[in-house]
Amino acid sequence: MIKKHSQKQREERITALLMITPALILLTVFVIVPLVMAISRSFYDYHAGGISDYVGFENYISILKNTIFFQSIFNVLKMSLVITVLQIVLSFLFANALLRVKGKLSVFSRTIIYLPFLISGIVVAVIFTLLTTFNGGIINAFLSALNIDSIAFNNDTFWSPVSIILPTIWVGFGYYALVMYAGLINIPKAYFEAAQMDGAGFLKTTFWITIPCMKNYFILLIVTLIVANLQMFEIPLIMTNGQPSNQTMTPVLYLIHSRSNGNITDSQITAAAILIMIIILLINSTIFYLFKTKKKDRWEM
Repeated sequence: MIKKHSQKQREERITALLMITPALILLTVFVIVPLVMAISRSFYDYHAGGISDYVGFENYISILKNTIFFQSIFNVLKMSLVITVLQIVLSFLFANALLRVKGKLSVFSRTIIYLPFLISGIVVAVIFTLLTTFNGGIINAFLSALNIDSIAFNNDTFWSPVSIILPTIWVGFGYYALVMYAGLINIPKAYFEAAQMDGAGFLKTTFWITIPCMKNYFILLIVTLIVANLQMFEIPLIMTNGQPSNQTMTPVLYLIHSRSNGNITDSQITAAAILIMIIILLINSTIFYLFKTKKKDRWEM
């Protein structure tokens, strides 16, 4: 029996290994190898003809001394914080409302809210540019009809970040709301029935049942939002081009501009990209660490 059991385990391990081997090969070829090559390239200065000189951390030092790059990091962190908070709260509230819609109307509602997620960032930027343009924009035309001064959404230091935040929330709202909806329908109904028997209202069941049961979904969406927002460039590129005064400049957009203008070398761009990756890893690692600590403290109580 012991030999049969060990043989069965060995066969299961071989089967599992065979199943994950294609994924491991693809991960190695398209992720690990390019990453190692990029890290190696960031320590060299390449010249015409493929000639390279080892420069150590000089590429990183040059990027870290770049004030515009630092400002772009601050800009994207600020916008990411606002987008993440609003996206999580709004999608959670809408998912709760969607949960109370039944029948064909529920299917229709879920389909409609998901459609913007299928639109590319460039198209979304064009749509919102038509809405927010100072001269001829739909919103400003409506304000003029009400004898209200037009707003320079794409050229004002306050409104420019807002004009980036709103379309970013709009394009992802349906996806995140449906993820929240999927989490809500997976919460056992017995929890809510027991809470109702004890006289708990909507607020109490939300804070003591719904939110704790949804914690893994919240963490998933927060990490997804942070990764996506720290790499945004399409909407800022079309709507504001990083202006005014670099208030909507993002790291990726800055690297695109610098590459086209020839202000920094390809090796410095690679170093900057690795720095962005490190920032994303640090933020996500912190989130997972805090979540793990909170979960541990809860069980210790």
